[in-house]
Amino acid sequence: MMYVGLDVSQKSTAICVVNERGQRQWRGTCASDPHVLASQLKRHAGADARIGIETGAMTPWLVHGLRQAGLNVDCLEYP
Repeated sequence: MMYVGLDVSQKSTAICVVNERGQRQWRGTCASDPHVLASQLKRHAGADARIGIETGAMTPWLVHGLRQAGLNVDCLEYP
């Protein structure tokens, strides 16, 4: 199982993929677009990866797009 953290900004999103032991498997960036993100996530983490994204202005658009692409996305909110 792979786990993914996304750090979203308006133009680009940083992606970090780790395995079940927390060892980094891949790190990169891509455009903050659900189609581009879905492609990169499936390529580097697999379609069954667990993806975490922090709440923000672009979160609803990205979460809905990634879920429509069949990815497992959890929206996280930190106090």
